[in-house]
Amino acid sequence: MTTPESRVIIVGGGVFGLSTALYLARDGYKNVTIFDRCEFDKNHYNPANGCDGASADINKIFRATYGSQSHNQDLALEARDVWLEWNRAIKESRPSDLPFPLTPEDKLLTLCGVYHLADGKEMIGRYVENLNVMEKTAPSFRDLQFIKDSPQDEDRAKALGPEWEKKYHLFDKFRNGRTNGFLDAGSGITLADKACTYARHLCEQAGVKFILGRPHGELDQLIINKSGSSKRVSGIKTRDGQSHFADLVIVACGPWSSSVIPEAHRSVEATMGTVMFIDIPADRQDLRQRFHPDRFPVWRFIEGEGEAAYEGGGFPVTKEGRLKFGFRARKFTNFQDHPTQQNLRISTPRTKYSPEPIDTVPLYGLQLMKRVIGGLFPELTEIGFTDSRLCWYTDSVDNEFVIDYVPGYSDSLFICTGGSGHGFKFLPILGKYVKNQLERKPDRFTPIWKWRTVEEGKNCNGLEEGEAGPREMSRLQLAKRKYPGAISFFFFFF
Repeated sequence: MTTPESRVIIVGGGVFGLSTALYLARDGYKNVTIFDRCEFDKNHYNPANGCDGASADINKIFRATYGSQSHNQDLALEARDVWLEWNRAIKESRPSDLPFPLTPEDKLLTLCGVYHLADGKEMIGRYVENLNVMEKTAPSFRDLQFIKDSPQDEDRAKALGPEWEKKYHLFDKFRNGRTNGFLDAGSGITLADKACTYARHLCEQAGVKFILGRPHGELDQLIINKSGSSKRVSGIKTRDGQSHFADLVIVACGPWSSSVIPEAHRSVEATMGTVMFIDIPADRQDLRQRFHPDRFPVWRFIEGEGEAAYEGGGFPVTKEGRLKFGFRARKFTNFQDHPTQQNLRISTPRTKYSPEPIDTVPLYGLQLMKRVIGGLFPELTEIGFTDSRLCWYTDSVDNEFVIDYVPGYSDSLFICTGGSGHGFKFLPILGKYVKNQLERKPDRFTPIWKWRTVEEGKNCNGLEEGEAGPREMSRLQLAKRKYPGAISFFFFFF
């Protein structure tokens, strides 16, 4: 039984590891240590500084609309309150009391709005359900959502402020007006890298220890003790050859989780989405102002089904002038030999910082992105895409988290992962409920987050496909850069 006296090792310093450590330490756990191969104390979760985990990013979407998944909606709304508390705490802090690079001017959550769009004049079922459930369960939040092309909702948006009236009409001309959706003024963006930096700061204040960087913070293998038919994990060995012992090891390695726990390869899978960037030059203040969060929301767009389906979106411009766009209707896999388990192939992240680095994206996703983005913002084609990234997610069989003891290890090994592309927003609150699962205190999340694997004959979010599936990266055509360092808009738009 895990108690505050237990020695706890957490492998992974991203969202799941940070939030878990924070709530354990704040509730009296005296010996919690996070190990990670990334030097977060030096690179500050900045993806330009060698970080390639899903948590290390410039920004992430915050939304609370989850349709029938009321548990996720409620969790998001609870997290939203804490995000805003963090904003207030940072604003009231002295600069010297904040971890670099945070300043009192930083907002970890900016409620710039999220515009949910889809092709066609009739509201798609997903959006109808989102709004109906919100109306029944969180009516005050529903008051901040405005249906496109509704005279009544146009008046309500206008009453909220002139900036919201302008945001409401931003996409009126896209596809000659043949789109549907709604503007959610209660949602927005989080500063991902700075949010993780702040969470790490809070962890340190609460007494969490960090061992970061290669080789001393990098996991080599779990220490597994076997006795007859039983086994348990007694700690970890790091790349420097040192052994670190604990009563409980929590694996929160995101898309690398099944690389650590072989049994998890049928519970979670590393899948890759396509991310593109446009860096607006400093002398184009007209564009920087146009896409500023005060004037521009996060946007999402859904179109079509099957191979031609598009589901993606974009973000307002950052202070540095960077626009980010993502595509994730179809996510890809990269099967490699398991690092410790013989005769096992698993999907494994491949990034700019991998032993075999990659600096481009699948042409399939890029072609869909350039068509949608070019139609929305033709004024950006003269600048062009200036950077790209493969964003690796941790998909579970049903897009719900996997937070539970791993069977067969006598409650000594715990998995905490399965973000499935929507986990970041829960950073400020997730650990509160992870702790319940650790201490075996059942709550509403227990049956949803429990250990589960692929069921034969069922659609399991692609995990049932294996290496022979159509998403395997080795069978993809990758985009070619027109010139080193950039993927040209001109080359792909025309």
